[in-house]
Amino acid sequence: MPRSYRFVQVDVFTDVAFGGNQLAVFPDAAGLSDDEMLTLTRELNYSESTFVLAGSSPATPRLKIFTPGGEIPFAGHPTIGTAFVLAQQGRWADLDEAVFEETIGPVRVRFQRDADNLIIWMQHGAPQWGPIFEQRAILAQALGLDESDLADLPAQVVSTGVPFLFVPVRNLEAARRIQFDPKPLLPLFGDQPISVFTLTTETERATSTVHSRMFAPHTFAIAEDPATGGASGPLGAYLVRYGLVPVTAKTRIVSEQGLEMGRPSFITIEVTTEGDAITDIWIGGQAVPVAEGTFWVPEAHQSGAARSQ
Repeated sequence: MPRSYRFVQVDVFTDVAFGGNQLAVFPDAAGLSDDEMLTLTRELNYSESTFVLAGSSPATPRLKIFTPGGEIPFAGHPTIGTAFVLAQQGRWADLDEAVFEETIGPVRVRFQRDADNLIIWMQHGAPQWGPIFEQRAILAQALGLDESDLADLPAQVVSTGVPFLFVPVRNLEAARRIQFDPKPLLPLFGDQPISVFTLTTETERATSTVHSRMFAPHTFAIAEDPATGGASGPLGAYLVRYGLVPVTAKTRIVSEQGLEMGRPSFITIEVTTEGDAITDIWIGGQAVPVAEGTFWVPEAHQSGAARSQ
């Protein structure tokens, strides 16, 4: 007999259906192997799917996150979307805070309930500043741009859990023209995902601060991501460190993303500082449920990738 597993599809970092970033949440994944989780993720073919397992307590479940390319230790829209589903199902209905046990370690989430809206906040780790990529001509080639389209700012790796190469471009027109091809970068830089941003924004929302795009066909099998919570924390740290936004004790930034894909997404970033030091980073957003379903998984199932090894 096949085993049945319910899933809920939510769109994350949006307040309307069919915007934001799609996510499939399996609220009770007990009994699924890692290989089966990867198979289900590939079957759905969203940028990520999540699988909730028993943790040390009901308020600290274990969360496993998969892209079509494999498991990842931490991510933003999967964490926020899963917290939304658990709250909507009543498991976390009365909590102000909870913790996911993710591969990277404990990840705190907060619940902000305003009238009929539920906003989920997720804490990022301290920013880790990686190398600056100096070969601007090669970087422009990989983006399908001219070198003059790159802003006079460092292209730098920053991580608050997952490392991204942040590439500032001069304006919105350049951001829209990007046709990403990772091949020029791979011999020199490896396989880090690329987050491109500009400080000119596309929407009429007065709160938008920065326009973002994220590409990871060479790492997570994601050609382009409509909303990247894992990149938003380090993006906020980058903007604060280089003085690209007005900095206060708690700087609030809104990243718009996914507009080129027809899936508008809005991610709020809060960066707390003491002097020149960044002491805390949170990202927040809403989610919208759009579908539910059931998978029937055969006993002793293996994915095609596993069978071919």
